[in-house]
Amino acid sequence: MSPLSQLLLILAGETTSWDTFDHVPGVQWHDVMPRANPEAPTPDLAYDRSGTLMLNGFGMVDVPDGHQGAEAGTRQDNEGHAGVTLGGDAKSVQSLALLKFYPSKNYQVILQKQFDGGVSIRPIADACALDYGTTAANTQDNAFYQITLASASRPLYVEAAIDDGAENHGPGSTTFVFYRSEPTQRIAAMHCKEH
Repeated sequence: MSPLSQLLLILAGETTSWDTFDHVPGVQWHDVMPRANPEAPTPDLAYDRSGTLMLNGFGMVDVPDGHQGAEAGTRQDNEGHAGVTLGGDAKSVQSLALLKFYPSKNYQVILQKQFDGGVSIRPIADACALDYGTTAANTQDNAFYQITLASASRPLYVEAAIDDGAENHGPGSTTFVFYRSEPTQRIAAMHCKEH
């Protein structure tokens, strides 16, 4: 099982206490425990915990080396090397976000490659008219999916989006945010086409 599929199996479970995510093979946590996030948009996301994992199905590319300004350069890394952040309240995890370098619009293919089988990934909304929280035209190709894992008691929902990197002159990125409940408010606010 891929690191992401193992994390999602826990997220889809009945108990999502922070410690249930501690020892997932292939996940390297930067934070030993959840940290308070004073900039959280809602109380149910007042804590977070960050780390890294490897997504299946990618090869080597040039990525930013982490330096700033004139010292900034690139280094070789697997494009599937992604940052992972858990979000939740003081007791449990409510969401999981993944960020990888380079925009990849083949969201469903990327997700499918993370599972050995026993999973259904169904599109529920796309063709969003607006960026979330704005009246600006959607530029991030947001799309929403329902993920049903054969051995989980509940479905998960994922929002995928890209950043082409034009604003920060970087390589761009792809983000996946997984939720325990359907993000109906986001879908409605962005005027997405529902399936």
